[in-house]
Amino acid sequence: MISRMMGRSMVSRLIWLLVSALACLWLLGSVAAAILTRFEVNERLDNALQEVAQRLMPITDDSAAEPTTLRDRAERMVPALDPRALAYQILDAAGQVVVRSPNAPEVPFTGAPHSGFQDSTHYRIYTAPSPNGAYWLEVAEPEVHRSEAIGRAIELAVFPLVGFLPLSWMVIRWVVRRSLRSLIELQQEIGKRDGTNLARIPDLTLPAELLPIHAAVNRLLDRLQRALANERQFAANSAHELRTPIAAALAQMQVLSTQLHDAAQTERAGLIIRQIKGIGELTEKLLQLSRAGAGLALNREPVDLMPVLRVLVDEFRRQDGVGDRLQLYSHGTSEFIVRSDIDVVGIAIRNLLENAVRYGAVNDVIRVVATADHSIQVASGGPPVRPDLMGVLTQPFQRGTTVGQGRGLGLAIVNSIMQQVGGSLRLSSPAKGRSEGFEAVLLFPRPEGSRTARAAETSERTPRPLAAERFAAFGSPELVAQGSSGVR
Repeated sequence: MISRMMGRSMVSRLIWLLVSALACLWLLGSVAAAILTRFEVNERLDNALQEVAQRLMPITDDSAAEPTTLRDRAERMVPALDPRALAYQILDAAGQVVVRSPNAPEVPFTGAPHSGFQDSTHYRIYTAPSPNGAYWLEVAEPEVHRSEAIGRAIELAVFPLVGFLPLSWMVIRWVVRRSLRSLIELQQEIGKRDGTNLARIPDLTLPAELLPIHAAVNRLLDRLQRALANERQFAANSAHELRTPIAAALAQMQVLSTQLHDAAQTERAGLIIRQIKGIGELTEKLLQLSRAGAGLALNREPVDLMPVLRVLVDEFRRQDGVGDRLQLYSHGTSEFIVRSDIDVVGIAIRNLLENAVRYGAVNDVIRVVATADHSIQVASGGPPVRPDLMGVLTQPFQRGTTVGQGRGLGLAIVNSIMQQVGGSLRLSSPAKGRSEGFEAVLLFPRPEGSRTARAAETSERTPRPLAAERFAAFGSPELVAQGSSGVR
């Protein structure tokens, strides 16, 4: 019973408990009513037996009367006697039946008569002696008749209460829901709060017991809002603060390496340059992970991802060894509307392209497909990833078996962003329709409303321009003004 109650709401639990308690009380009351009714009916039926015996008693005053005379007198005294319900016998002093009703047996109801009530197999009997001691008068009621009378009385006393249970359930349900309406309102207001809505819960008509909860939740929302704002501000500012000294150190080391003439020193300078670049890449990934963890993707501003895809594809095509290997297919999709922060979703796409370029086979085409079912697919060649590694690739600092300079953070960042967007990241290896390779699919939720409504909303809330200071988190600033080319 306790396990069944665990998944129910407080209102359902309270209604169920009250109705159950009321049903138990109703059952106890019905049993008590049945017992009292049985006792009362038995007592009244016994009184009826005594009353009939008293009405018949005067016919036994004449001890010398003939049986026929006694029978005639009895019929005159109790002409309305129900032959199905009652029967009587008049016994002489020796216990022999002198007079009886038509429905009475020819033998005495009991053996030796004695005063009072007696029970036999088929009758409830009342026996009384005549005043002159010459006769015994016995009045009996069949047990079948008595059982029927008691049953009908119990039905009349108990069965009307059956209709009381559903009526009680409706009344209890109405009272409980009305009493807990304020709690339900508080629950609904709390349920509306998430990363995009941390506003304080407005004043509600709450009972005194819920006011501390209301105040505590508002304090917690204020703290979360401040903490989230500070974290987002840190993630936004750290990129500029950390990139500058790393870029300066890299530039100084590159200048120094050109001034060295010793081969051994030049090799050491090149090693330092590669290490600084590695630090820069790791710093960039950590900043991206921080931005993803800060909940920036929870922003629900409608943005079009097609320009982002084109810019990123053009950027990666300019890298050595990529070129036309990286192909973008839109399948007639002119726009790709997503409700999120454009910078953070750009980070997710950039990481997928980076993985495909870094770990894919150098001679295979990298396909980037924006589909009509609101997904972005990135497929590359190369040996398939072992099935036991597929489940851990989205965890931080987890890598497959391929050789490369990755840090094991890219897919973890993408997975975190997609969860905040409300979508998902699907990985498969081999790639779909191939015997090798790796495929990553970003599954975005469809925006609400029709295409026309989305376009109208997009026109009213035009995405902010991809300015260099915003696009620096996932792309090169100089690519913003160059547009894209070669999109298929």
